[in-house]
Amino acid sequence: MRAPAVLIALLGFLPQVLTSGSFELRIKSFTNSLGRLSSGQCCDGSSNSDAPCLAPCRTKFRVCLKIYQANIDTTSPCTFGDITTPVLGGNSLDVPNLHVEGFSNPIVFPFDFTWPGTFSLIVEAWHDTNETSRSDDTLIARMTKQSIADVGGPWIEEEQRWGGPGAAHLRLSYRVTCAAHYYGSGCEVLCRPRDDAFGHYTCSSSGEIVCKAGWTGDYCSKPRCLPGCDAEHGHCLKPDECICHSGWVGELCDQCERHPGCVHGTCSRPWDCICEEGWGGLFCNQDLNYCTNHRPCRNGGTCHNTGQGSYTCMCPAEYTGPDCEKSLHSCDVRPCRNGGACVPDESGELSCACPQGYEGARCETRRLTCFDQPCRNGGICEPRPTGYICVCPVGYAGTDCALEADPCAANPCRNGATCMRAGDGFKCTCKAGFRGNRCEIDIDDCAGITCEHGGTCVDLVNGQRCHCAPGVGPALPAKIAASTLTSVPRPRAGTAERVGTESTATTARVPPAGAASRARSPWPSWRQSKPGGHLRRVGDEVTEEESLSGQQVAWIASVTAVVPLVALAATLAIVCVRRRRKRQALAADAEARAQNAANAGGGHVIRNTWGKCDAPVAECQNAHNAAAEECKRKTLNTESARLLAALDPRLSRLSADSAYCANSDTSLVKRALEGGGVYVLDDHCLPPTYATQV
Repeated sequence: MRAPAVLIALLGFLPQVLTSGSFELRIKSFTNSLGRLSSGQCCDGSSNSDAPCLAPCRTKFRVCLKIYQANIDTTSPCTFGDITTPVLGGNSLDVPNLHVEGFSNPIVFPFDFTWPGTFSLIVEAWHDTNETSRSDDTLIARMTKQSIADVGGPWIEEEQRWGGPGAAHLRLSYRVTCAAHYYGSGCEVLCRPRDDAFGHYTCSSSGEIVCKAGWTGDYCSKPRCLPGCDAEHGHCLKPDECICHSGWVGELCDQCERHPGCVHGTCSRPWDCICEEGWGGLFCNQDLNYCTNHRPCRNGGTCHNTGQGSYTCMCPAEYTGPDCEKSLHSCDVRPCRNGGACVPDESGELSCACPQGYEGARCETRRLTCFDQPCRNGGICEPRPTGYICVCPVGYAGTDCALEADPCAANPCRNGATCMRAGDGFKCTCKAGFRGNRCEIDIDDCAGITCEHGGTCVDLVNGQRCHCAPGVGPALPAKIAASTLTSVPRPRAGTAERVGTESTATTARVPPAGAASRARSPWPSWRQSKPGGHLRRVGDEVTEEESLSGQQVAWIASVTAVVPLVALAATLAIVCVRRRRKRQALAADAEARAQNAANAGGGHVIRNTWGKCDAPVAECQNAHNAAAEECKRKTLNTESARLLAALDPRLSRLSADSAYCANSDTSLVKRALEGGGVYVLDDHCLPPTYATQV
């Protein structure tokens, strides 16, 4: 009983698997008002065309869907499907309102292939005669249609009329749709949403898989683990979880698990127990550094590890006990001196409260007072509750005025002066340009100095400098007209300027030697300057000697002398090469002429014979000699045939031409004829036109 049920379920599921889409055709109405067949006869069999038909037609439809045909063949198989309806009515049908058993509107043609888009449609209306075979005698009307239908488009309306008024009239519509879970322009994409062990996704409008939240992968079967979950040491079975592998712990499975029982240890991989510093043993539970971990010794005692959690304390001289916790400042052991009282302090330690005039741990030191005259070097002692203070005279310092004070320690001298001790005070040795007790006054070096040509005197350290007006300066031997001494022209384009020259006014400038013509010009009188000033150069009046250094002038002169020599050497080299090539060409030409003269004899004539020569040798030799003699003068191309006629026909044409042109002035270069093995000696007097291939 179970097997048939499974088989029935599989058979019910099979159409779903095999069907990717369907072509739907909906018949809206059909009218055959005359009640006649396509042949003109009445459906009841009468053939009177004038009288109305007595019995109505019993109308049924046949719909044929096939692959696109340019010329529709109504007799060929319907490749996409063929459906015939039961009898739907008489001469006039309102199909949408019909309820006929075995008929559903629209008519559906399922397909399991990619919809091509184009198709051919045949819709026929037939008169049912209760016969199994169809015949054209019962055909009422036939409509044929080639069209295009896109998947998922709207209903496409069609209408067909036959004959004149009152004849058959058919109205229908069609469309193409994809089956459930099929997508694409041809219903070729299958996407069935699921949420099980094989995937967790939905489908987009184009049939693409859309993973649900928390899932990834080609089929959305891989969950997205908790963010940060170690992919190597953890996994997840559902989104946002992190299940650790064995030996790993933590929310993200990124911490190794220590060996069970490990106390003071860590791990770098699962089941390790790496002891921390100061711990040992299999489970890192043995304290190897008790001193560091617990610091048991007190009061500055030194701790020493003895192993297995033991230690010893080495106490300072004033403490004792296992942890140096007991002080040796006991009044019974070390009593206070000089009437000191042994009292406990805030921490419980015993100490000595010394009487006035004594101090120290045991009141063993007497405290000095002014009565003891502690101040030295004339210091004045002033008593205080805790003792005294000394007011030291000038030149002394310290608690008891025992130290001599250095008056130069505070650097009282200014501007780099040297401080020297003088009695109870100090003396400053000033640098040049400064004066005063502390060398704080800068001497005005411009006093009594007047800079020429409107210059301004600037006071320097131990000196002065003239800040020249524009157009004048100590480093520019320019010729300045008398009118320019009061006004400086505006610099022209390309003028080099150095503005604001500062110079020290000392001596008058002397014009450069060899400038007699310039000596007559009105030279400005300025004083010798120190380097570093800025000056303005007006126009292009600076001489070449002043603008170029000696090294630059020497370099320019060297280049000027070398360039012509290099050009002359290159010219001589070119001339020598050309003469050498000309001599080589003349030598080659002379050698070629000598070779031509050597080849002019009869012994060099190429004789390619086809058989035995029956003519006397003298006759053949005379013919060749005549041809050779003829080559000494310029001949026409038309004489070639006449000359060759005198030769024995059994001699090759190559032999004749070679003998004829042996004395010609050629380049002696052999040239092969195209397509053969014959070599022709080029000649300037007679082209080797009749060479025979041998």
